[in-house]
Amino acid sequence: MGYLTSCFRIVPFGFYLGLATFAGCASFDPAPQSEVELADRPYVAILPFGIEVEITKLSSVKTVKETLSPEDESKRLAQALQEIRDEARWLFLSRLATGQGYRVVPLEQTDALAEELQVKPGKLPTPEQLAEFRRRLGADLVVAGSILDYGKIRWQWLAAGMFTDMSWETAALGVATAWNPAIILGNVGFELLTSTPVWFGGGYLFGVAFRPVRVEARAFETIQGYPIWQATGEAVYVWGALKQLPEAVRGKKESQLQINLAETMESLADSLTTGGFRVTQLGIRPEFAQR
Repeated sequence: MGYLTSCFRIVPFGFYLGLATFAGCASFDPAPQSEVELADRPYVAILPFGIEVEITKLSSVKTVKETLSPEDESKRLAQALQEIRDEARWLFLSRLATGQGYRVVPLEQTDALAEELQVKPGKLPTPEQLAEFRRRLGADLVVAGSILDYGKIRWQWLAAGMFTDMSWETAALGVATAWNPAIILGNVGFELLTSTPVWFGGGYLFGVAFRPVRVEARAFETIQGYPIWQATGEAVYVWGALKQLPEAVRGKKESQLQINLAETMESLADSLTTGGFRVTQLGIRPEFAQR
């Protein structure tokens, strides 16, 4: 039983620059509707989301104009990170509910059991912990998610992203110019100059702010504890949604990050919805399908 999927919402920079900067990026799409019958829809427990990237300054996730004491900044940063985690899970839950392919265990019940079992936010549950979610809450699936990047990007993804982007454009340019070294080297220099703001996160290019958000989520069935779905979603610039905000808040870092988070969580939830998992498909005992 292995249904692993991926959902990538970031495009090569050469194409992205021409499309996003001048024409605007994609706006939010309607949620796909599940065709799974009500009695066959799995009961899902969504664990608290974690944040994997290390964020040490409030200014990394919010526009901060005043000078804060170390104690005040630490307190406000912790509060901001908790709000981001809660918002990510709520956005995922809301979009999943809109698709009408799953029934969701109340968050209060999930949180209480997760705390009792010492399931840390963003960490993958063990088969024994999953069995408890099934026994005590009747959950057929358990979803665990983690925010990998939020404005600030880890250098590993930066290096991989820039290398992939530059390789793609260099190959295309080489074929078109009979591998003219001057043109190719010039393009590499241009890519280093223009791609860095995007991949480093929080950078600006031609007056456009790029606030990358990347989230990974997995779903586990609770009989054997196997992962049956996995997806990663990213967003760097969603102008179609951002321009709907009042100008007074459109330029704020937190607004840009929240828009990208919403786009990312919607793509992840849609990926799980289109997976079309069924109670009978998971081999769940008939009596659990009648909740």
